[in-house]
Amino acid sequence: MIVINKKQEPKAWVKYRNTPGVSYQSIPTLVESLLDEQGYICAYCMRRIPVKDRLCENEKTAEDHRVEHVLSRQNHPEQQLLYNNMVVCCPGHMGKENHCDRLKGERDVTFNLFDQNFIDTLSYKTDGEIVSSNDQYNKEINEVLNLNTPLLKMNRKNTWNSVVKELISNQKSKSWTKTVLSKYIKMYSSMHNNGGKMQYIPYCGVVLYFLHKKMRQLP
Repeated sequence: MIVINKKQEPKAWVKYRNTPGVSYQSIPTLVESLLDEQGYICAYCMRRIPVKDRLCENEKTAEDHRVEHVLSRQNHPEQQLLYNNMVVCCPGHMGKENHCDRLKGERDVTFNLFDQNFIDTLSYKTDGEIVSSNDQYNKEINEVLNLNTPLLKMNRKNTWNSVVKELISNQKSKSWTKTVLSKYIKMYSSMHNNGGKMQYIPYCGVVLYFLHKKMRQLP
């Protein structure tokens, strides 16, 4: 995961939520705003979105994204229309297991996706496993969001390994300099224009974790 920098809510959503008697209903402007501020990656697993997942051989998910209420509508109805309580997620069924919002459902998470202090509790193992140094957060990562499915772990591992191969192939020696690492940190912490949409590179969080770790190891 990476920190999500919330922007000003779109005017169309302000108009909608100020309509007397209205209850939560997603509108296109809301979705587009959430996708835009997240760089078109899932708030939890960092996959590229929108995308449809395969439920079985001949069936795909009906949606290609999910608007997620960090504090669920069921438990916190007073926050169902608050833009700062919303993120956008993937359909949540890549592989054989549910994950992200599809598994989370009516449950809440206690960590703050909009706070760098939470992101700083996260680390990644070489097999792609995501871990938090906070026991409660770690429990939610595994039990509420199921972010360590075999396929998600493999994708994170492969993403980092591809960066390692690229770094090695582009250097005359095996030593990684601060200049090179800084270049890659900038690349993976920035959005890039893709067909007119500013997007993060999928699974960028795992790459940034290892790049910063390498940087700290340099003299």
